Amino acid sequence: MDGAGRPAAFTLGMVDNDEMSLWSLERIIRERIPQATLLWTTRDGSQALSYASNPDMQPDVMMVDMSMEVLSGLTVCRRIRRAGDEVSLLAITSFALAVYAADASRAGAQGIATKNDEEDLIAGLTAVADGGVYGGDGFETAPMAHFRLENAPATVQDMLTTREAQTMDLLAEGLDDETIAQRLNVSRDTVRKHVQTSMHKLGVNTRWQALLRWTGSEKNGRRYAL
Repeated sequence: MDGAGRPAAFTLGMVDNDEMSLWSLERIIRERIPQATLLWTTRDGSQALSYASNPDMQPDVMMVDMSMEVLSGLTVCRRIRRAGDEVSLLAITSFALAVYAADASRAGAQGIATKNDEEDLIAGLTAVADGGVYGGDGFETAPMAHFRLENAPATVQDMLTTREAQTMDLLAEGLDDETIAQRLNVSRDTVRKHVQTSMHKLGVNTRWQALLRWTGSEKNGRRYAL
C-alpha cells in the first residue's frame, strides 16, 4: 500500500502452458487489478526463467502455474527463489490447493491461489505484491525463502540444467528419444547427450537408475509412478 492506502503499482509476469488460462488471467488483471502492469506472458517455463534473470524483463511478481508440462512450476519457483529474492512468486493452480501448497512453499513461493476463484486470485496476487504471503502458514516472504534455499544442500532439482531437467521430466512421462527431441526442438543425439550428462550428475549408471532418482524427488506436486 502507498501512503494514501492505495495498492502500490507493480509489474507482473505470468507463466502457464494453457493458452486459454493465460487469456483469462490477462482479462482479470486488466479489469480488476489496475495497479498491475503486465510485462509478459509465456507458456514456457524455461522462457519464464530467462525473463526472471533479465533485469530488463524481471517483474516484481510472477504467477506460476503448478501443472506445467516440460518444466514444472515447482522447478521454476525453486530456481528463481534460490537465485535471489527480487521476484515474489504466486503459485496458481486449477486443482485443489492442498495438492500443491506444501510443495510450493518449499519451492520458495510466497503464496498459492486457485484459478477457479477470481476473488482468491486477486487477493493472493495483491498480498504477494505487497510483500506478504497468502494461502497458509507454511509460506515465507521472498527474502526468508531465498535465505533458506540458498543455504540448503543442493537437491536433485538443483543438479541439472533447465534443458536436462526438461529432458528427464519428459523421459519420466514415458516418451522416447525421438518424441522428446520433437518436443524440445533438438536432435535425438542432443537428447541422448542430456540423458548421459544427467546420469553422470545424478551419480548413476543407467537410465532406469536416473529415472528412479529423478522421480523420487517431488515434482509438479506429485510423484511419478514407475
